[in-house]
Amino acid sequence: MPIIVLDEAQHLSDAFLADLSGFLNFAFDTRSAAALWLVGLPSLAQRLRLQVHAPLASRIAAQVQLAALERDDFKALIEHGLKAAGSREKLLTDAALELLFRASRGIPRIASRLLRASLKEAHARNQNLVDDAALKAAVETLALAEEVRS
Repeated sequence: MPIIVLDEAQHLSDAFLADLSGFLNFAFDTRSAAALWLVGLPSLAQRLRLQVHAPLASRIAAQVQLAALERDDFKALIEHGLKAAGSREKLLTDAALELLFRASRGIPRIASRLLRASLKEAHARNQNLVDDAALKAAVETLALAEEVRS
């Protein structure tokens, strides 16, 4: 059975979601020709709970929400990701890694955005290592400063 994945589905318009519901009613009422995965941020689940999306929500067989990672799992994920990307050296100071965890609240997608921005910031500063100053600048650039203060 084919799997159709719509990533970043929280950005889909209400009109598209309504059309999708109609398509699913038409195409899959008598058989399951494919599995459709709507992948997105928690705001997608909130939208699907609205009455206007009840027809689509009624066709959802399973809903999974990934929890934020704990500190040790987060650190392991970041280190694995950097290694898988070809890094042979340490790219983050311990302070920067801790700040990355706090600013992202352990959410990998936010951490990825912050890490990319902090690597660019470190490069602009002619640094080979992302320190807490480069990461703080990335936090400010991405307007995530409130998460760091709390």
